[in-house]
Amino acid sequence: MTRTPDAVAVASLDTHRLIAAVPNHGPAEVSCNLPRPVAASVLRQIADSLDTPSGQSARALATGRPRPVHDAAEEPDALTVDDVRAALDFNRPDRDPALATLRDVLLDDAPCTPEQALAAARLILRAHAWHIAALVDREYDATRSRWGLNRSTRGLLTGYSGARRAIQAYADRLTDEQALAEATANEQTQP
Repeated sequence: MTRTPDAVAVASLDTHRLIAAVPNHGPAEVSCNLPRPVAASVLRQIADSLDTPSGQSARALATGRPRPVHDAAEEPDALTVDDVRAALDFNRPDRDPALATLRDVLLDDAPCTPEQALAAARLILRAHAWHIAALVDREYDATRSRWGLNRSTRGLLTGYSGARRAIQAYADRLTDEQALAEATANEQTQP
């Protein structure tokens, strides 16, 4: 007796880039509208993901999550403040180093505690605040050099100065909070 499926899924190259059909008997069929090297790379990535420890048990294959005892995957190093500082230094030439560093931290698969995440957020927000303060300062300088200081520009320039001071105060507060958090963490680790 043959089993008849309840439903048949239809896939088309109009809606999918790569279709791999693996029947119970006979060769597999692969159809794609990708260049051959790209399709080969995708299939290699799929094969590599099945070779990882999380792909070795049936439950892990079904859920996509490793089983703690059977499929203990090697965890990456935890995110540290030094990692975030190094990322900020690395991204300094970028147009917006804080945004590039935020991207890097979010894409990193390193586990972190809430305290580590807060420290990373403080460092990135401080760098972003200094970047915004520099932009406000440049706008102040451009306006003053173009229009000078007169009745019409005095309020605008005063607003720029106030905004820059408020942003710098926020960055300084984040610096102080981070220094306090690091000092507290150092005290707790020392016997």
